[in-house]
Amino acid sequence: MRLCELNRGGRGVPMPASNRAIQRDVAWTSTSMITRHRIAVWASAVVLAIGFVSIGVSKLEGASAARWAERFEHWGYPANARYVVGVLEILGGIGVLVPRWRPAASLLLGTLMIGALGTHIVNAELPRVIPPLVLGGLAFFAYWSHRRSGG
Repeated sequence: MRLCELNRGGRGVPMPASNRAIQRDVAWTSTSMITRHRIAVWASAVVLAIGFVSIGVSKLEGASAARWAERFEHWGYPANARYVVGVLEILGGIGVLVPRWRPAASLLLGTLMIGALGTHIVNAELPRVIPPLVLGGLAFFAYWSHRRSGG
């Protein structure tokens, strides 16, 4: 069936029942795809929030904070840089849960992951490349999804 035949209904010409069924199926499928898209965006936002808030907190306090200071020094950064990165990760993690803040927060987190990726590559820590790739990919997915939906 040609596409132009689907548009005949609505102009005084009765639409065959098969065309109405096709249009109904197309409408249901597009609604279903929008719902799946929203679920995917929210799922990625929740994963990003949990991941970044927990990692950010670990950089600021607790037993792992001292290890983070050592890692930052090993990578050639000041030990106190962990505070800046930790706060940005926490703010970005919280920000992706607020739809209005999601584009900026996800862009911030993606940028942080580009920095982490570069750091691990320069220091030949190839197994540590995977988490920044995954989290950065999710962050950029959240950013581009917001741009694609128009707001």
